[in-house]
This record gives sequence, structure tokens and C-alpha cells, in this order.
Amino acid sequence: MKNTKPAILMVHGAFAGGWAFDKFRTYFEARGYVCLSPDLRHHTRSARALPVRELGHTSLLDYAHDLEILIKSLDAPPVLMGHSMGGLLCQILAARGLGSRMVLLAPSPPSGITPSSSLEQMAAFGIFASGMGWGQMVEPDFDTAATHALSHMPGVQQRKFFEMMTAESGTALFEIMCWMLDMRGASRVNAKNVTCPVLALAGSADPINSPATVRQIARRYGERASYHCFNGVSHWLLDGPRWRETALYCSEWLARPLKMERSDAAVRTTTGE
Repeated sequence: MKNTKPAILMVHGAFAGGWAFDKFRTYFEARGYVCLSPDLRHHTRSARALPVRELGHTSLLDYAHDLEILIKSLDAPPVLMGHSMGGLLCQILAARGLGSRMVLLAPSPPSGITPSSSLEQMAAFGIFASGMGWGQMVEPDFDTAATHALSHMPGVQQRKFFEMMTAESGTALFEIMCWMLDMRGASRVNAKNVTCPVLALAGSADPINSPATVRQIARRYGERASYHCFNGVSHWLLDGPRWRETALYCSEWLARPLKMERSDAAVRTTTGE
């Protein structure tokens, strides 16, 4: 029997790789989905040991370009599922009409959404004040990752994830956090062009893309969007003690008839316990 379920394109975030979705990929493949979790440009496992210098000049638009080519090789538009920076890339792709549905996991916001928490504000100012950005590679920092992204995980697991992380493009980080200074508008998303149903998920303990920020993103898409916040979970919704709960929530949402999503009332808001 032909598989009637759409493919899921899983797009990882900054400093990561396709491996970030390993558990989600296994979970959804067991439920009959075809899953693709590619490494973004210059984010292969080997890049951890030998960073590619071109990475520093890589833009969000370059990442989106590569993903668009992959999507157009498929038989039908996939479900776009993105974490953090990958969530922003999914929004860019959805605005190009390249997704059937969109699942945003602690997504980075498109231009026009101002930081909601003090840490988000400090991160944006730090990128600007330090001169970090165009042409530079930014190395991951364990203390930052453990405190702000992986805080809901045991220390041993935090170290395991950190050892797999790669450098990130300073250009892409600048485009995300200092969008008001980016003349190309790389992180711009025309919300009116996003016509597919949207699920936006946040962690209540996430200081990187806070629940308030994720709620703002959901509101951009009006009646097409649903929002949910998981209590006690930090930025890395893809793993940790409660990752399966997050995957189940996504799976149940994807199982709903498409027409139901399009007729929903404006941004339903729920909070998980």
C-alpha cells in the first residue's frame, strides 16, 4: 500500500547537525513517515574537528537555498519541522510555498519580532557590540549551552551533546539577532505567504527563544497557528527526559485532518504540565 503520509523535513538549529533529530527521526519513521534530517551547509560531523572557513560567510539565505533544492526534489511538499534557527528557516521556506504543514520547535523569530526576555536582548546586543558577524565563525561554548539550551538534561548528557556541536556562521547569527541592521533582510518572512497550518512549541524554561517570543511568532500566522508550551523544558526540545512527550504532541497534531487546522480559531494557547 502506498504511504499517504507526507515526508517530514527536519531542520536543525545553530551549532548542530542532522543528528539533533536522531530521536525524532526514529520516532516518526516508526509511525510511517519518511524523514529527512540533512546537515546544513558546513555542519557535517567532521566540521567539529576541522571547521570550514567559508562557514563564517554563510547566510540564512544560503541555508534556505540548499533546503529549497532538496524540497523540490521530492514528490510533494513536506512537513517542515525546524528547531531554533531551523524553525526560522522553515518559516522562510513556508513563505515560498514549500511546506504542507509547519512544526516550529523553540523557533528563532523572523525580522520584526523584538526580543521578549533580557537574555534575548543581551544576546542581540552582544553580537552587535562585539563586532561578531559577517565572515566570522562562532565556536560553541559549553557553559552557555549547558545553562541556556540543555539545562533540563543531566550533566553527562549535556557534555555528550556539546561534543557533537559544530561552529556556526557569524553572518547567520547576525541576521537573526540584529535583523534591523541587515540590509538584505535575510530573516524577513511575509506571514501572508505562509498558508499552511503552523504548530509553534516552546519550553517554559527556555531563555534563548522564550515562550513570549514563540507566542509572538504564532500570532503572526493568525488562525493558521497553534501554540503550546511545555513546562520545565529548556531550549533543546528534541531530547532530554521529556522529548517523547514533545514528539507525541507533534504526532497527534499532524494526524489531525488538514481542513480542521485551517478552520481553527486564532492561535489556540495551551500549557503542558
